[in-house]
Amino acid sequence: MTDLVSPVGFGFAFWAGIVSFLSPCVVPLVPGYLSYVSGVSVDELEKPGRRQFARILLSSLLFVLGFTLAFVALGASASLLGSLLEGYRRELTVAAGVVMVSAGILMLNVIRIPFLAREMRFHPQVQRFGMLGGIPLGMAFGLGWLPCIGPVLASILFYASTTDTLYQGTFLLLVYSLGLGLAFTLTGIFFGHAAGALRWIQRHRRILNYVGGGVLIIMGLLFITNRFFFISLAAQKFFYRLFY
Repeated sequence: MTDLVSPVGFGFAFWAGIVSFLSPCVVPLVPGYLSYVSGVSVDELEKPGRRQFARILLSSLLFVLGFTLAFVALGASASLLGSLLEGYRRELTVAAGVVMVSAGILMLNVIRIPFLAREMRFHPQVQRFGMLGGIPLGMAFGLGWLPCIGPVLASILFYASTTDTLYQGTFLLLVYSLGLGLAFTLTGIFFGHAAGALRWIQRHRRILNYVGGGVLIIMGLLFITNRFFFISLAAQKFFYRLFY
């Protein structure tokens, strides 16, 4: 048994979702995504009317639901694979750590891989589904983000493979999707204020990459040395004493 997925683990997954959203090859595309999903022009996103606001909110939530379903399915698969390799749980933990360290190094931009700086465009024709078309669109766009968010997502998937139960691994990816989805939805409904924040992120993306990459490297080293297990236990004891 390597990890019980403490609040620290879920906090890491949520943070990873936000980091994925802040990726340099995701942030510039957010206005276009919001406009495409909601059917509201980019200019109207800044000052939407009441009906437009409701459309932006609902379409954003359906879009988030779509990529959440895709990521949760990946998490369940990773957790199931990990349960089949129960006897190699320690090796899986080390592998997860190696992936996290590698992802952190990639975020530091020490090694440049052009493939990871773009998205795969796949726009399914779902207009006939109306607003519900946001769900398959979210699934398609989630897969289109894979080259860009792949290193961070791979870290969470490997982490999911080390959990003790299918439920834990699945929930881990749900929390990851919540971080990514919350950032996307809040940007949509507060786009008038968020536009400036997105430009700030673009200007300071190098610093944000250093912070995100540094945290991933530290987490990876904790996994490799099996120190994260003890941190998880300490966190569980702390929260148990705090709330019980």
